[in-house]
Amino acid sequence: MPRSSALPRRSVDRRTRFVAVATLVSFAVAAAARVLVDTSTAGFDAPARYATVPPSGWTAFDTVNVVAVVGASLAGAAVLLFGATLVSAVLHHRGRRLPLVIGAVTLAMVVGAVLAGVVASGRTDFTVVTELELLRTALAGLAVASLPAVVLGAVRARGRA
Repeated sequence: MPRSSALPRRSVDRRTRFVAVATLVSFAVAAAARVLVDTSTAGFDAPARYATVPPSGWTAFDTVNVVAVVGASLAGAAVLLFGATLVSAVLHHRGRRLPLVIGAVTLAMVVGAVLAGVVASGRTDFTVVTELELLRTALAGLAVASLPAVVLGAVRARGRA
C-alpha cells in the first residue's frame, strides 16, 4: 500500500530503538551498581579484609562483590549492545553523514582514551589513577564497539562511489 506523504518517515526502526533502550538500561543498572558499591565500601576498613583468620559465612563484603560483578557484566553487555545499536542504525540509515559522525566520535573516544592513559601515568594517587584507568578502559571499549559500524559505513559508501 502506498505511503501517505503526510506521515513522516520514521528515522529509527523498531529494532534499533529496542537495542538502544536495552543499551541505556544496561548502562543505567551498571552505573547504579557502581554507585552502590562505592557507597557500600566507603565504610569498610581495607586492612581488616586481609586478616589471617578465615572468613565465616557470607559477609557484607561478599554481597558487595556480587553487586560489583553484576554491574561489570552489565557494563560489558551494554558496550556490546552499543555496538549493535550503531550497526543497526547504519544499516537503517541511508545517508552518508551518520557513518562520518560515528567515525568522528570513535576517533574522539580513542584520543580521549590515550589522553586518560597518559594523564594516569603521571599520577601518584591510587584513587585518581584507578578512576582514570577506568575511564580509559571505558572509552577504548566503546571505540572498539563502534568499529563495526564505521567499517560498515565505509563499505557502503565505497559501494555507492
